[in-house]
Amino acid sequence: MLDAVSLAAIAEEARICFLEEDAPEYLDTLTKGIDDLKLSFQQDKNNQKLEFLYKELGRAAHSIKGGAGMAEMHTVSKLAHKVEDIFEALQQDRISDFETTFQLLTLSIESLENLVNLEKTGSISDDNSDELMGILDEFLTNLNPQDEVIDIGFADDSFITMALTQDLSACIDRVKETLDNPSLATDDNITNSLNILLEECQLLGQALNCDWLVQLTTVIRSLQQNNQDSIEHFIRRSIEEIESHQKQFLEGNKTPTFSSYFQRETPEKNLVNKKTEDKKIETLKTQTQEITSSSVNSRNLRIPLDKITNLSNVVGQLLTNYESLKLYENQLKQASINLKKKTKSLAPVKEQIESMYDQLTITQTNLLNNNLKEIKKDLAEFDSLEFDEYNQVHTALQNLTELIIQVQEVREDFDLVNRDFQETLIEMQKSLNILDQELRKVRLVPFISLAGSFIKPLEKLCKTYDKSVELVIEGKDILIDQNIIEILRTPFNHLIRNAFDHGIESTEIRQKQGKSLPAIIKLTAKIEGNSVILTIQDDGGGIDINKVYEKASSLGLFPSNVFFNDLTKEEILRTIFSPGFSTASQVTDLSGRGMGMDIVKAEIEKLRGTIQVDTNINKGTEFKLKIPLGLNVISLLLVKISQQVIAIPSENVLRVISLASEKIKDNQLLWKGVKIPVYNLSQILPYNQLYKMDISQGYIGLLLNIAGEKIIMRVDAIVEEKPLVAKSFDDTVAIPPYIGGGTVLGNGKFVPILIPDYLTPLLTTQHRQKIDTTMAKDKISVMVIDDSVTVRRSLNRILTQVGYDVTQCRDGKDAWNTLQSSTLSFNIAICDLEMPGVDGYKFLQMVRASQHWQHLPIIILTSRDNDLHRQKAFDLGANGYMTKPFNPLKIIDSIEQLIN
Repeated sequence: MLDAVSLAAIAEEARICFLEEDAPEYLDTLTKGIDDLKLSFQQDKNNQKLEFLYKELGRAAHSIKGGAGMAEMHTVSKLAHKVEDIFEALQQDRISDFETTFQLLTLSIESLENLVNLEKTGSISDDNSDELMGILDEFLTNLNPQDEVIDIGFADDSFITMALTQDLSACIDRVKETLDNPSLATDDNITNSLNILLEECQLLGQALNCDWLVQLTTVIRSLQQNNQDSIEHFIRRSIEEIESHQKQFLEGNKTPTFSSYFQRETPEKNLVNKKTEDKKIETLKTQTQEITSSSVNSRNLRIPLDKITNLSNVVGQLLTNYESLKLYENQLKQASINLKKKTKSLAPVKEQIESMYDQLTITQTNLLNNNLKEIKKDLAEFDSLEFDEYNQVHTALQNLTELIIQVQEVREDFDLVNRDFQETLIEMQKSLNILDQELRKVRLVPFISLAGSFIKPLEKLCKTYDKSVELVIEGKDILIDQNIIEILRTPFNHLIRNAFDHGIESTEIRQKQGKSLPAIIKLTAKIEGNSVILTIQDDGGGIDINKVYEKASSLGLFPSNVFFNDLTKEEILRTIFSPGFSTASQVTDLSGRGMGMDIVKAEIEKLRGTIQVDTNINKGTEFKLKIPLGLNVISLLLVKISQQVIAIPSENVLRVISLASEKIKDNQLLWKGVKIPVYNLSQILPYNQLYKMDISQGYIGLLLNIAGEKIIMRVDAIVEEKPLVAKSFDDTVAIPPYIGGGTVLGNGKFVPILIPDYLTPLLTTQHRQKIDTTMAKDKISVMVIDDSVTVRRSLNRILTQVGYDVTQCRDGKDAWNTLQSSTLSFNIAICDLEMPGVDGYKFLQMVRASQHWQHLPIIILTSRDNDLHRQKAFDLGANGYMTKPFNPLKIIDSIEQLIN
């Protein structure tokens, strides 16, 4: 199935594919094509050739836009979209200032190359993409109106009339409802309503090619910034102006005139904007050159967070090396002790040798007295007591004695070096700890930086929806990695809005129930071992688990023979994290908005974290998030199963039990009056082979706390418990969630760290396998049609991972040929709209005209997100319409719905 790890791996594969394959090819097309376009423009202005270049370059920009969206490179996608719009405007002959156009296109392509290169290298540098896109917006807004509509995607007069009459009027009515409702007509609400209306007008004007509506939107926005009237008065005048232009256009006036109130901002200002725009272009050229040179010789003092992370990893490696040195120090210490023992044993040997030496000297002297005649003449003048005679034995004994003394001296030197080594290690440990702490200060930020950002939004919600809620924050100073903070903003926002909308009762209901006011939403942070524990808690009405069970059963999340009383509270609540789950009768503007609890869970799992929920009716609900820290020194218990050593955070181990002295019956142990299940760790972990061991034998049991429940885990032996550096894995290889990183021992051996909270799914693996077997389906055959390699590969991996057979085609012609020649029976097709050769619209027409394939379900997957393209696709027989970048889970849901 598609878990968070799989989705992250698919996204990373799409990113790599785009950066390494698609982007270089399309950028090369743009770079060479813009030169050809300039040359063709300067020479003969061959309309046929120019038309070809416009389409070719526009398609390259379109492909970059879609691929970057899939790769989650949103800046690249937006900038490519602007470039595509310029080529479209050139093709429609809506541009008169070609010099400025080519300058902007050149700068935009250079900026795209720069952004892609920065993504490839992982470096960070100043780029002017935001400023460039601002200039492009101004340029595109001031283009000449289009005289003709192109052949696909644009509406006729009747459709335009209907859209302006119904859609535009509906947008205006929503603003009027806010203005006429005293409880909603706050300054912030009506200003927000106007901004939404202006966005809708701009999109509608662009889609319908009503340049007057786009121009009117620009004028209103310009006046809004310098408005001196009351907000309500200005908005009412704006609505009147929009309705006046709407009426004039519907009556036949294609260029509606402005009222006196809005003539303060006239189109003549575009001449001034043009000069300003030229200056910006020149400035931007200089800045672009500086960007290029900065990649070679950068003076940027900002350090990317990933660089800080790399430095932290180096410190972690140094701490691991320190453990190795500690191991060597222990070995040296033991060697010193052994050497000391040996040198002590040499002391009596030395005394014996000295005694033998003296005895040998006396014996030799007596022999000389008996043989005085044989003494050399030069010694005749000495008495035997006055001069000793030595031979080779004397010399050997003397050398041996001196050697023993030298060994004793070496042992003393060894002790001195060992003591210095110990002192150096102590200082090294202090320095490493200081370095580690300083790096943490750089990369860690207090919890209040996340929690505090929700104070004002919650106050606004209280005013808007007439509720009394206070945000309480505990653990403000708890330091959390900035990466974690940024990823958690969206899940926190969703959980807080859910708590406010669904959890907290209205003021009237709380007063009737005798509950205190204001209601409380509490955000808490604390550190436990190598994890940060974050909770979002409210004192509202709680979650009705009966409704949750009913909804889960209707979605098939429980087998038909499993009833409410057969399930625990935790098992029922766990289903709220399933895709598409909601007990609400309707989606509100406050919560929902297309983001379910499954997405929250997926975001948490990106951080290799867990999320648990607990609720009590009329008392409230608590969501508990446990996020592992990236790098930390924690206390680990090293245990052994078979020949493998595994580390378990000491905080999860409540007690170590000798199973030999305990009675185990039916794999349960009675501990302090409570039956606790006993598991064999070697049988739970998914090894290639199953180790069959009798857990009733004399092994060691670890009393663990797993997701709030106690179990006993059997292991072979305890190795030791000590503080070690815990490192998280990257996303290069998919790692099971119950492996929370690893540590390296002093001897260089790598030891995985087991996170007990993730073992729950493994404890019920056999049950899940039975359910999966019951629900197994025949394989579905899917045809993927897209000219982007990134999109095809991403879809292929997503669909094959859930059990579908996938056939890839690079365009509509390739797909049609495959349908005609293949013996396969395709169940569904996913098709792009804009492709070379046979595009998506033509492919739809060909399929629907075929007797054999006319009933083939087809989902359109395109970056064109407007009603006109969508309506034409459905008119030609499309069964579904989705936009890029797409949600993998929604793709799968759409396939299942169409096939069923």
